[in-house]
Amino acid sequence: IRPSLPLVEKMAQIATALAGEIPVSMDVHVRGDISVHDSSILAVSALKGALVATGAEEVTYVNAPGLAASRGVTSTVDTTPESPEYRSMISLHCALSNGKSITVDGTLMGIRKVEKIIAIDGFDLDLPPTDNLLFLRYGDRPGVVGAVGNILGSAKINIAGMQVARNSAGGEALMALTVDSAVSADIASKVAKESGANLVRSVTLVS
Repeated sequence: IRPSLPLVEKMAQIATALAGEIPVSMDVHVRGDISVHDSSILAVSALKGALVATGAEEVTYVNAPGLAASRGVTSTVDTTPESPEYRSMISLHCALSNGKSITVDGTLMGIRKVEKIIAIDGFDLDLPPTDNLLFLRYGDRPGVVGAVGNILGSAKINIAGMQVARNSAGGEALMALTVDSAVSADIASKVAKESGANLVRSVTLVS
């Protein structure tokens, strides 16, 4: 389970950043081979990640449950040996105060246990959780990729990788970018305006 601790922390940071608030509850679903091990500590990993994403400092595995409880945040873990697509995977389901939810799926790939985000809200990805990320939710249409690239290029922000997932042609799409430096709120706002995205979130992961 130990290699999964930082992965779940990062998944919780991403979910919290996308939500724009700390979730009220987080459910960690452990699937596949690793489900035979005691996964209860992953509930604390999720709490720690969510707290760090809100700017909390000096969060540890010892104090995270108490800090989360003081904010009314809960977390649970459940396991199942069934995992059709991956030998092992973890799905983090976060419920928000407005009744909505966000789900982030992750796995550890290969012998080296490389961290990957494999889906967000059902949009399939193959995303390494690097230090700086940018996410957009928008209506699938031509020109969005170019607009985002131009804005980041003008801001001297180098794009290391870009993925676009969509539920159908012309439907809702999710763009995920790994970038070499943090994207400021001003740049994110410009991306939202030029792309017409209904959600733009810059994420800086804290290890």
